[in-house]
Amino acid sequence: MAKILITGAHGRTGRSVVSAIAQRGGSVRAFLRSEVQWPVLKDLGASDYAIGDLEDSLALQAAVKGCEAVVHIGPPMHPREVEITKSLVKSSLDQGVGHLVYYSVMHTLRREVRHHRLKLDAEEAIVESGMPYTILQPIRYMQHLEPIWAKLLDTGVHAMPFNTKVKFNVVDLKDLAEVTAIVATNPALHTYAIYELAGPEALSQSDMAGIISRILGRPITAMQVSLEDLEAKARKNGADDDRVEQMKVMNQHYDRYGFLGNSNILRWILGREPSGYEDYVRRIAKHGNRA
Repeated sequence: MAKILITGAHGRTGRSVVSAIAQRGGSVRAFLRSEVQWPVLKDLGASDYAIGDLEDSLALQAAVKGCEAVVHIGPPMHPREVEITKSLVKSSLDQGVGHLVYYSVMHTLRREVRHHRLKLDAEEAIVESGMPYTILQPIRYMQHLEPIWAKLLDTGVHAMPFNTKVKFNVVDLKDLAEVTAIVATNPALHTYAIYELAGPEALSQSDMAGIISRILGRPITAMQVSLEDLEAKARKNGADDDRVEQMKVMNQHYDRYGFLGNSNILRWILGREPSGYEDYVRRIAKHGNRA
């Protein structure tokens, strides 16, 4: 099986993708910032690792050497998304890598939101580079419930930084990881494709609270978190000024327009019905944040 480099391997998305590729028999090299991250990735099935910074072109050259494919999961909301992606593409071409899977975002055309706009610019650079590619465009995760799960159980409130009526086709990260693994291990079938990946149900925050209420057997109320509270929490968790501002812009945009998509492509690649929100909530209710 071809060696596949995964950037951002220690992040939430990266860990899920490492596990999914390993389960399909893939040989994974994890690109990490520190050697202390390696034991977790080894336990998930990675076969080896490279250490470095995505902004270090020499580290990228060393990391991709000997790999036949790269799955690029960039740092969330990074202001140098485009430069990092171009550098990785150049390193991949220089080292003879045959396939790049770029983990983007759905609706890159939403240029008001920098996170989307920079993904669009990175996609353009990839398409024009001559690098064989597949671009994955996931929507908002179901797993955004996890950071608030303990507080939800304690308070009975489902609180997100957008209004309670706007709708999202949230998707299960486990499904996204499986799709990424399928694409990365079957490049001949998926090269030069751009796939929008959305969940099967359009749900508002109120809809989600209703599903959680039914599963827990007690009332859960939906509530909008103010941008001021969002900022305070983000800064407490170490976010810098740029990250805070981009989070505010993004959630203001979602508050106005929601985030809707079609699940047909996800269903086709998986070869089964995608997980519904109720499936996911039952998992997290049973297993907690290990769901």
